Amino acid sequence: MTKQALILLAAALCSTVASAEDLELDTPHVTVFGTAEIKVTPNEMIWSVHVKTENKELPAVAASHTATVKQVLEFLKSLKIKEEKIQTSSMQFGENWKNVNRERVKVGYVASTDIGFTISDLGLYQKIWFGLSAIEGVSIQNTQYAHSDRIKYQNESREKAVLAAQEKANKLAVTLGAKVGTPLKVEEVSAPQIYRSNWGSNANFASNSIASYSEGDSSSELALGQITISTRVRVIFKLHN
Repeated sequence: MTKQALILLAAALCSTVASAEDLELDTPHVTVFGTAEIKVTPNEMIWSVHVKTENKELPAVAASHTATVKQVLEFLKSLKIKEEKIQTSSMQFGENWKNVNRERVKVGYVASTDIGFTISDLGLYQKIWFGLSAIEGVSIQNTQYAHSDRIKYQNESREKAVLAAQEKANKLAVTLGAKVGTPLKVEEVSAPQIYRSNWGSNANFASNSIASYSEGDSSSELALGQITISTRVRVIFKLHN
């Protein structure tokens, strides 16, 4: 594409943007935001596990790390967690440097791997926790609740957010003696987000909860509570006098 053609294309795009802005400015309109929240009881738990191995010799690090990762995967599969629900990522190794007497010293090598998995049987929580804690070099980075039908609820939250925006626009228009017309513009300000309001941090959930457990205590259960799926939209409606 020639330089002249690029200039013409840029001018056309600017003209299109300007036309859209002029439409908003020249046409009587009302701009509103709509927010919707849907609360559901979770039926899944997502885990993030980190495996780290250190040793003075690289071959020893590689062998030990491979064995540990294999042990974790075999443990998860022994709990009947489906293979498609388990994923390894961020696999890396390199030199291990530490500060000794204010000097940066190479002390050997380090290897690490992240393992993520999802369980639908929440009763496995305690077994997974104690099973992973017994494997050297393994740490639980994060756990969070989710729902297998989250896409359905996300779409539902979008619909409700748009309806909330329409209701708000109607109330504003009626107050001014006007009527709301067709929408001129609709945009999603924030994609549907899933969170649990009574958690200070998902990463702290597992570590805080385990304090109340003792191994083999079958009476201990998770308090599932509810997760919230939230969406926020911005809508511009045409306004009629």
